[in-house]
Amino acid sequence: MVHRSVREAMAGPQLSHDSPEFLGILGELPEMVRRVVRSDSSGVALVTGSGTLGVEMALSAALSRSDRALVLESGYFGNRLADIARRYAGSVDVLSAPPGRLVPAEEYRAALESGKYRAVALTHVDTSTGLLWPLEGLARAARDAGSILVVDGVSSVGGARIEMDRLGVGILVTSSQKCMAAPPGIAITAVARDVLEQLREPVSLYMDLRKWVEVTESPGKYLSTPAVNVFVALHRALEMVLEEGMEARWARHEGNAAFLRGEMSRRGMRVVAENPSPTVGVFDVGEAGLDAVELRRKIYESDRIWIGVGVQSNRHGHVRIGHMGNISREHLGLFLDALDRAAGGMR
Repeated sequence: MVHRSVREAMAGPQLSHDSPEFLGILGELPEMVRRVVRSDSSGVALVTGSGTLGVEMALSAALSRSDRALVLESGYFGNRLADIARRYAGSVDVLSAPPGRLVPAEEYRAALESGKYRAVALTHVDTSTGLLWPLEGLARAARDAGSILVVDGVSSVGGARIEMDRLGVGILVTSSQKCMAAPPGIAITAVARDVLEQLREPVSLYMDLRKWVEVTESPGKYLSTPAVNVFVALHRALEMVLEEGMEARWARHEGNAAFLRGEMSRRGMRVVAENPSPTVGVFDVGEAGLDAVELRRKIYESDRIWIGVGVQSNRHGHVRIGHMGNISREHLGLFLDALDRAAGGMR
């Protein structure tokens, strides 16, 4: 749900990428991002591309063929994170849990005690299951082991509580289109200052995270032409995020998630994740005798509300409901009404 004022900002006059007007906007963005991720000094890189680009940039900068990495995995995006890491590290170990479950803390700590991992990577919110990884203990253990914690926060930053400096996150990646509620097209990365000094130089010029931090924080330096209008839209979206305030925004997401979980449970639709996310809910509708793909079709045809279905083997058994960014309790109410009508016609 992109706010009207963000759409209007994006539809404004085309600005040159090196015009004073655009450089003024660009110059304000790094500090706005730092306020969202609760960091006083992290380096910020804003790059035209998807969140996947940001994740790949982070891992290519943190790892080389002489390094080992540890990936925590409990769903589709954790699996993909490991796949990306294998392209840059010499060796990747994966700690896996069943989809929607957390890796036991003692298993994680035991792996880190070996001291052999340059980086630890995880997907903060895996939207395939709706699982939220609790960063507090994970970050502390990685820091104590001397490992760089790389967090894929694409579906969490701006909606789920994350305080980068306090936790000691090394590299945090997100994107414009999720909890920030801007159009897609910008990978957003924050890098702790001590980690910035340790980054590897990748083969790719476009994926050089250190160069992008330098360019983002020095408006006027050139590396490539950004998607100017999307940057302007992101600026307006971040203004709205900060006007709401992070504490209020986190609380709103938590409240909406709890409301939805309660309503879905009342309808016999169990939440899948052991530790559910405040930004996306994944529910088992198969146990309620419903087919997720057919349910989605009926809801869309009757109410033009588009929901996600399960990933891979869970395609017909799970529905995935995004409630991040500008999604409100009223929007969730409209969805629940549409769900009731559709489900009633399938039973």
